[in-house]
Amino acid sequence: MNPYSLRILFGVFLVSAIVLGGFSICPAVETTIEKIMYDKESYDGQQVSVTGTVSGLKFGPLVGGNSYTTFILVGKSGGRVNVLIWDRLHLKSRQEVTVTGTYRKAWRTDRRMLNNVIEASQIK
Repeated sequence: MNPYSLRILFGVFLVSAIVLGGFSICPAVETTIEKIMYDKESYDGQQVSVTGTVSGLKFGPLVGGNSYTTFILVGKSGGRVNVLIWDRLHLKSRQEVTVTGTYRKAWRTDRRMLNNVIEASQIK
């Protein structure tokens, strides 16, 4: 293959990677817990970002040494959503946080069924 053909092939590959990579990045929708609870169907499987107060904080170990943190995120009007993140975080009850992650109306794990849960990718 000559250098010109390699340059064209590289350019096509680069443009394809940028275009396909851009489609896979899905920004989180900023919303409220109350809006999610009112319209669970439309938020199911969507990336969301919500702010609320931490309640019912629990920590757990996983097989292989990994940890997780779960809690209930309470909105300003009293709406509640469960939160799970695959890490042990240093949170406190009644702490206000912003949770970003995937909302699931129902989510079956190996051991149980979870309802109204955000699998968090980031907590600030």
